[in-house]
Amino acid sequence: MSSTANNSQSSQSPVAMSLPVPTSSSSSSSSEKTKEKEKAKKKLAVFLDINLDSFKRFKGLSSFIANSDENEIDKVFKENSYQVYQTMLSTFSSYELGTYKGKHSYAEKEVLKLMELLKRILIHLEGFVKKGWQVKSIVNVLEKMLGIENVQTLRMSGFSVLLIFLEVMEKPDKYKLELFSSVIDFTPFTADYTNKIIFSRKVFSAASEMKRFIVMQSTEQPSKEDSTKLFEQIFIHTDKKLNSANNNINNVNVNNNNNNNNNNNNNINNNNVNNNNNNNNNNTGNINVFNFWFELIKAYYLPVLYPSICKQNGLLTPEDTTGFISNCPYELQVVVINYLCSWITNHKQIKEFFFNNNSSDSSTLLSTFSTFTLNQNNQNNPTALSNIVPGKGNISILLEIFKQSCRLPLKYYEVIKKSIQTFKYLFLENTKDLEFGEELPIYQTFILNEMLHVFEAESQNFEKEREAIGTYIIDCVYKYLIEHYHSMTSELKEISLLAMLQGTVTLLRKSNPNKTVSISLEQNIVSTTLYGWIKSKEISNKKLWDQFHQQFEEIYHRPEVIKQIKYKLLQVTLVLKELIYPLSQRLITKKVKDIRNTAKGGEPRSLDHQEVPSEVAHDPSIHQNIQWDVETCKAIWHCLLDLFRNLSKIKEPTIHELATQIIVDIVDLFIRTEQEVEFSDYLDENKPKHLSLINIFGARLFDTCQLDSKYTKGKVLALGCLCRLVCRHHPQYPISVLSHFYSVINAAMVSPASNGIDLSWSIILNSSNIFNLSIPGANILIPTYLYKIKVILTLKGEITIPLEVRKKCIVIINSLIFYPNQFPNMDIYNQREVKGKLLGNDLTMSEMKKDIVEILSVTLKSDKSSENKVICVWGLSVFLMEEFNCNFNQDLVNEIVDEITNHTTNIDTTVARAALDSLSSIGLIFKKLSKPTIQKILVSLCTSILRVLPEIEAGTSSTAEITIASHFHCLLDWISLDNSIFDDSSYAEFRGLMFRCIEEGLGLKDEMWSSNSFSNILKQQEAAALNATDSKDMKNVTKNLTIKKNVISKINDKFRDSGDKSPNTSSTNQEEDDSTTKFVVIHDACETLLNHCLNFTHNFPSKQGAEFISSMIDEEDDKTLDIDEQQQQPSTTPPSPPTNISPLPLFCVLNDNALISVVEIPKPNGSGSYARLFIRDATGKYVWNFDCDYDLENQIKQSPLPSLLEGTNSNLMVLDSNQNSYHLINKYSNDPVVKPVEKDEKLNQLLENLSVEHPECLSVQGKFLNQPLNCLKPNLVDIFTKNQNELNAFIQREDSLNILEKYALPPTGTSWNAQIPDKAKPIISQSCRLLLSYLGFLDVNIYTNTLRQLESTNKLSRALTQLDITPGREILKIGVIYTSEGQDDQKLILRNDQTKQYNSQGGTNAYSSNLYRQFVDGLGWPVELAQHQGYMGGLDRKKTTGVYAPYYATPSVEAIFHDITLMPTNPTDPQQIHKKRHVGNDIVNIIWSEHIRDYNSTTITSQFNDALVIVYPLPNGLFRIQIYRKESKVPLFGPLIHGMAVNKELLPLLVRQTAINAYRYVRHNTPNYSKPYVLRKFRIKEIVDRYASDRNYVDYIHSVASGSSNFLITAPITSGPSSATTSSPSSPSSLTPSTTPPSTTGIPSI
Repeated sequence: MSSTANNSQSSQSPVAMSLPVPTSSSSSSSSEKTKEKEKAKKKLAVFLDINLDSFKRFKGLSSFIANSDENEIDKVFKENSYQVYQTMLSTFSSYELGTYKGKHSYAEKEVLKLMELLKRILIHLEGFVKKGWQVKSIVNVLEKMLGIENVQTLRMSGFSVLLIFLEVMEKPDKYKLELFSSVIDFTPFTADYTNKIIFSRKVFSAASEMKRFIVMQSTEQPSKEDSTKLFEQIFIHTDKKLNSANNNINNVNVNNNNNNNNNNNNNINNNNVNNNNNNNNNNTGNINVFNFWFELIKAYYLPVLYPSICKQNGLLTPEDTTGFISNCPYELQVVVINYLCSWITNHKQIKEFFFNNNSSDSSTLLSTFSTFTLNQNNQNNPTALSNIVPGKGNISILLEIFKQSCRLPLKYYEVIKKSIQTFKYLFLENTKDLEFGEELPIYQTFILNEMLHVFEAESQNFEKEREAIGTYIIDCVYKYLIEHYHSMTSELKEISLLAMLQGTVTLLRKSNPNKTVSISLEQNIVSTTLYGWIKSKEISNKKLWDQFHQQFEEIYHRPEVIKQIKYKLLQVTLVLKELIYPLSQRLITKKVKDIRNTAKGGEPRSLDHQEVPSEVAHDPSIHQNIQWDVETCKAIWHCLLDLFRNLSKIKEPTIHELATQIIVDIVDLFIRTEQEVEFSDYLDENKPKHLSLINIFGARLFDTCQLDSKYTKGKVLALGCLCRLVCRHHPQYPISVLSHFYSVINAAMVSPASNGIDLSWSIILNSSNIFNLSIPGANILIPTYLYKIKVILTLKGEITIPLEVRKKCIVIINSLIFYPNQFPNMDIYNQREVKGKLLGNDLTMSEMKKDIVEILSVTLKSDKSSENKVICVWGLSVFLMEEFNCNFNQDLVNEIVDEITNHTTNIDTTVARAALDSLSSIGLIFKKLSKPTIQKILVSLCTSILRVLPEIEAGTSSTAEITIASHFHCLLDWISLDNSIFDDSSYAEFRGLMFRCIEEGLGLKDEMWSSNSFSNILKQQEAAALNATDSKDMKNVTKNLTIKKNVISKINDKFRDSGDKSPNTSSTNQEEDDSTTKFVVIHDACETLLNHCLNFTHNFPSKQGAEFISSMIDEEDDKTLDIDEQQQQPSTTPPSPPTNISPLPLFCVLNDNALISVVEIPKPNGSGSYARLFIRDATGKYVWNFDCDYDLENQIKQSPLPSLLEGTNSNLMVLDSNQNSYHLINKYSNDPVVKPVEKDEKLNQLLENLSVEHPECLSVQGKFLNQPLNCLKPNLVDIFTKNQNELNAFIQREDSLNILEKYALPPTGTSWNAQIPDKAKPIISQSCRLLLSYLGFLDVNIYTNTLRQLESTNKLSRALTQLDITPGREILKIGVIYTSEGQDDQKLILRNDQTKQYNSQGGTNAYSSNLYRQFVDGLGWPVELAQHQGYMGGLDRKKTTGVYAPYYATPSVEAIFHDITLMPTNPTDPQQIHKKRHVGNDIVNIIWSEHIRDYNSTTITSQFNDALVIVYPLPNGLFRIQIYRKESKVPLFGPLIHGMAVNKELLPLLVRQTAINAYRYVRHNTPNYSKPYVLRKFRIKEIVDRYASDRNYVDYIHSVASGSSNFLITAPITSGPSSATTSSPSSPSSLTPSTTPPSTTGIPSI
């Protein structure tokens, strides 16, 4: 063929476009380009020189090509086509024949260059070759290059040339196609298969024919890598062709754009048309290129790699057994799927090629291939396909390729990922554009199902890859389906849900060969699947959900699955909760405040308190991304809940426990929610109906309780949940439910423990209030509970009972204390049955009493928990009080008393304090107690003191000092109850022991009391007062007023003296000093008890009432008469004597512990003045008005005493107006006998003794002092005689005078009439001076030793005012709140009003019930606030806080109750601030609740309510008690314990005492708190230390006599009652005690 043949080819072919085009560098200079062209011409000249050998000519041609552009090359090739080909062929023949003697490696490179030259020949001379030019020669060259014996590089180069050659030929003949199909050797892949692999054709080999030569023989057999590279050459070549086509499209577009910029609008339009035409042409070229090569691959390689799908599409006969039947070799599969994914994704025409399923172009190739395969196939046994691929034609092939891609090993996870991504794009995204019709869901199902094989791929050593590809499927496929779920067709929706479900089950089921799955992957797939099903809202397709439930049960062996179900189910539960139980804005705000207040001061808690789990954070994907309505949410929630419809069928105990925990958590969540929402929502028919928890969860829980011991932990959870469901304050369940519940509980209670777990523990923990709710029929369980509790609390073995279980046992026992007496005739049938045998007999109430006492007593002895001991102590005390409400059993009472008193000296101060406080509480029913019981309690207290005190002093006692001090306070509570303790002879032993305890506590050791009891001292005082007849006797009697102070003074002196010892004292004295300072707590307690004995015995309540124990009068009251009254007196009335009374009081301190002042006050009639005596000590302030009454005869006539005393010496009993008794003794006889004076020899004996012992005292004569002197002066007789004579003369002279003359005139004046002296005018401090003198306070010895004057200053005045407002007893204010049915809002509760019934809406406010009013009346007696002079607790006298209030007082306690129903309601104030500021600031609140829900402890929002006592009336006549306390601030208190059910009779008394004790416990835990007595004593000491004067006795007498002081009073001294209420001098309360003069001296004015 000539070199000019077909020289006119004008355009590049597709083959030419696919090759790289060498271009010169844009940065080269023109000179460099010139040099390259010159060089290229030289090299071209060498090539054209025919005289040179082929090697040199080939090198010249190669150099020319390297230095020339494509146009020049193309021109040269076409002009010299023959020479070019001959040069290539001659050079190749030289290497082929072995004539080249150079290095082997050099020859290989040269051959490769020749193949590149051959490629250029095919490219530039494409038109020639198509017409057959040099075709046979080219085939011959390629055959030599492709022989399997050649080295791999030559075969690779030859194969790439073959691919170009086939393209150039366009329709290659059979031989060329056979060469193409036989190049790749698949034999190396057969080693990976267990079955024998048969191939339909052999690999092309040069040695098969002798005439063929090997170009360059390889030393090794072809490997899998070699075959893979050869196979990949087909795809690389095709890819280049497709990319080059795209590049040409882009270049055309660029050129067109340039043209558009340079031409006008018309040209622009023309160019756009050209651009579109070019795009269409190139797109057509793309699909043609791809179609050409895909059909070749499908015809010659796919039957080998994918024989199954080829049989399905008719490419192979069904009987054909050749090829890789099971799966394509992984290396080749990777090549196929990689390129296919790229082409389909980047070329729309290729995607359409597969989807259009147009295979007509390959019919000829198919027939040729079929003939060839039939000839080569010697196997007649076909292999059955394991899986049928849907569809026909190209799409089925595409699906088969995807199928095998999903089954690749995990080391190819990137390829798998790419494959999934591509097929997701093809079949799941933009499905609206696909026109598959009914076949599309089939394809989608196939795609999603094939992805499941990824989850079962062998993951050993590829765990990370497995997790990565699994995560990709979940994140990119499943989540995509979820996101676009609602835009899908109904078929795809179902397919998607089932695909996610099947993927989850496939990954996690037991049959998966990969037993281990990473936690993150497991969480991800389960969470995604659950979320997809939740978001689907497919609530109508029951069969679909049944399949969901059934398949999920297959993976319940994995705990993480249960956890993910729990999370999703709880999230949907929270949504449902918000829809059915929405919180009002008020409750939301309140909840935030409660959290804030709880963080500040702690939330009040009860013994039943259970820690609320932290709120589950809302998942936005469920709460926000899904639009919910009530019915849909409820349906989805039920569908999820049905995942555990076969809860009892779960085999694995651990999984069963987790699943049960989910049910329990949901139930608990709804139980808490029901308590949180507005009660009005529950009654509102327009709002969603609340869930019936027992109907929804009851069956599952009851079924769980019937399982065997293998599922003990799950049964524990179910039993606890059932107890919480039933044993709560809410409308009770039907009897059918309750009976089933009782049966389950009874069986579980008596079942034996398993693996250290007792089912009864869970029951007891969660049913502690089963007997205090009046649940119908619950009493039937009492024998079972008593039996089990007795076993638990007395069990000593290997099993350790949890502390909380023991506590709840005691709480349950306490809830039964009032049952025996409330239902005395009730006998309970025994239900404790095991294997058909009854355990025990029927229970009577008398036996129940004994069981209760036995359990509490044993627990008190054996339990190690202080809190449990305290609960037992209070329970026993309440039981004792209840026992005296009926026919009590004294033996049982004695047993209880012994148990409590045995713990009053417990090492644990908490237990000891509870025991002592419980004994004090028992005294509240003093009138009902038997005398032996009282004597036993009191004597036990004294005995404990006398036993422990010496041990404390010796340092050998383990009992705390505060415990002994509490003994004295307990005695104080008892002696304050009734005066009979000091009168009744039954308590004589106690009285003696008590005063002995006091002297032991004060360290006196019989120094003060001798054998006289306190009653004897009182009798001596009374007798002395009655027998006083003159001023001297009166003076002695009044001195007895200081007896009490002198006793305390001596005690204080003893302590004070011990502190003044010098440092040189002995070690013994130092130890005594330490002991006295160490026991100051005991000392203060003794003083308090002693002072109360002296001050309040037979003196409480006072004449004015229980609110008065300290005087309210001040020094400035009643000091001057009203001037206006004096001016209004009639003129006939003589003017009143002038009152010149000092306004300056004189202040003194007696024995450093009593402040004394005396002031002069005018009498009301202006006829004189009183002396008013003030005494302030640690117990209070006391005032007396004193007047000297001289009208003795008139008083005797008016008095009944003379008639009683006349003629008798017997003791008489006289009663005064206050019914106080006095024994009168007549010590005077009507016939006195005068005895002669006896000679006193004592003086004579004394003088004689002095003379002997002290001779220096004798006279000169030496006579003893008892003998007369004889040594007189010599003239002594004369002097005596002279004096006697003068006296006799004087007498005679007087006798001689005339008597008439002697008395003729009066001594003065002219009349003998005597003048009556004028009445003494009042002077300064007259009465005060006399009173102080009569009392002996002006005696120099008293002033020197016991009395000191205080410096009167303004500071002293303020200090006294502060002292006066310091209460002498504990003051308490306690809130009382009434809650009616349906009230759970603070605003509604505070509007409860008994005074008026109205509200702003015109209706009536809820007001207290009659039962509530009876209860409040039992707390205290009502007092009128306007007239009340006791503690007010912040209430207003002006009736703004009501007219009346409950009030209660004893000598040691004063309490007022803030009853909100007695306070008026302000209709304009929704908050009722005037009510809340009282109950909101009260430390203790009592709540009476008639609501059907439990009262929320945070209903009244306040951080000051530290303790709550809540009372609920029950249908059975008892009252349920709840106790809430801030555990950090309030220790456990009593007598009422949380969970008790109390009768009506003891309810007010016990509630009041419980509230008082709670208040005390809070105060005692307050830092620096002091009891009232100690605080007043301390303040008195401060006053004495600061204001004691150093004046001498003379100054003191001068101050008394002159009534003057050294300072001017700039402001009056004012004080008020213990409640800090000040009375003006003109008020009735301050004038009444002093306006009426006493009939006898020394009547106190209080």
